[in-house]
Amino acid sequence: MSRPIKLQRPPRFTAEIVADARQRLLDLLDDLDSLTTEHADDIEVWGSAVTTAGWEIATLGQWLGLEGEAVLLLGGASYPEIAEHQGTSASAVYARVGRSLTLAPYAHASGADGATTRVSADDLDQARADYRADRVGAEGEDEEAAAGPGASLADRIPEVLRSGALSTTALVGALPGYRRSSVLSTLSVLARQGRIERVGHGVYALAGSGGASGSGGGSGAGDGDAAGTSGAPAAQR
Repeated sequence: MSRPIKLQRPPRFTAEIVADARQRLLDLLDDLDSLTTEHADDIEVWGSAVTTAGWEIATLGQWLGLEGEAVLLLGGASYPEIAEHQGTSASAVYARVGRSLTLAPYAHASGADGATTRVSADDLDQARADYRADRVGAEGEDEEAAAGPGASLADRIPEVLRSGALSTTALVGALPGYRRSSVLSTLSVLARQGRIERVGHGVYALAGSGGASGSGGGSGAGDGDAAGTSGAPAAQR
């Protein structure tokens, strides 16, 4: 960065998925070492192991790059500053960061086919406001403790959606023990896993339910909108 940014710590959600990716990378390297050592005389096994590890590591690396850029944006860095650091263009960063899990809840479809996601200036302002609110809330009791014992947030959301499709505003209201950004981020992950689906702008339903509306359905202005794409995103330099 050309200037320092003040960021106490990354969002807990981002830190958790980065920790998972880091462990996956370590596992891949261990497997690669084992397979290439044990099958040094078998070109088919050796080559397959190297190919698999290489592409998976590349995919995870691109994914980590997106999450890192998203966190820098949350901390106050600008698109041009990140681009300067990465040796790319601000437009390239802008074009890809909406695919990060961290900012996906704030991204909106753009382009003729709606296949591209962008995080507008207003979206980024909202994400930063939510991050600041979460940091203040983190000084109090932990949100999982506040929610009480039982299922995780990833399990609670599908249970809430059993009654029908709900807007993100309604979902946040139905889960008072959790912060808004935690709910939005988990929606993004569940959509990628295929457990739920987006049936409208900021409206979610159980996968395969046909999007039947619940009592809190409908989208509200400013609702978060998770990208919900499958597979790890691919950053482009």
